[in-house]
Parts: sequence; structure tokens; C-alpha cells
Amino acid sequence: MLPRMRTGFALLVMLLVLAAGDGAFARAPSSGLAGRVLEGPTCPVERVPPEPRCAPRPLIATLRIRRVGSRRPAKSIRSRRDGRFRVSLAPGAYVVRALPVSSSFLPRPPSPFRVQVPKGRFAIVTITYDTGIR
Repeated sequence: MLPRMRTGFALLVMLLVLAAGDGAFARAPSSGLAGRVLEGPTCPVERVPPEPRCAPRPLIATLRIRRVGSRRPAKSIRSRRDGRFRVSLAPGAYVVRALPVSSSFLPRPPSPFRVQVPKGRFAIVTITYDTGIR
């Protein structure tokens, strides 16, 4: 009977740890901002229909995200090699500022813009840097 009590006690301790929510099994974030960072145009003359080789390219870039009206430091995130990013944010209005990717003025980041993060969802955005190709 003693080994059975130990097993039951160990099981009870494991259940209590899981119920306490130690963070290891926390739910996935339910709201935030996700999207891609691209640079374009990539060809001097864009045609209709567009040529696949002239499609905007993914770009690694840093974004600063600040809640509208907040004095707290902005959250900085960096897009991956494929240009994608995802950040958890509480629902609300935010300002997204794309930072320059080099000391050169090109590719030029877009102007800061507002985005509304809905409750229980991720807002999806595409951020396009201007390459200056005309």
C-alpha cells in the first residue's frame, strides 16, 4: 500500500504544479501584431501583370511599437530573414515606427502609422520600405 500512496502523492503534486500555472504551460498569446516587412520596387519598370522576379523582397528590419498615449519605452522587434514578425500585445491602439536598416537613406522606411490590435486576435500588417527604384 505504501508505494501506491507515493505514486498518488506524486501525481497530486504534479497536478498542483500544473494548476498553479508555472508559465511552462501558459496559453499562447491571444492578441498582438504580425506581418511582413518588404522592400520594393525591385525593378525599374513595373508591368501589368507583375513579373514574379520584380516582386517586393523580404527585408530584415527593426520596428518600434508604442501604445498610443503611453510614456513607457517602445517595444522593439526585428523581422526575420523572410521578413515576417509577430509580437504579443494587449488589445489597443499602437504606433508602429519602422527604423532605417542602414546609414544610407535607402531603402526608406515608411512613415509611422497607427494600428488597432483587436481583443483575441492579431492585427496583420505589411510594411514596405521604398528602394528608390523608379
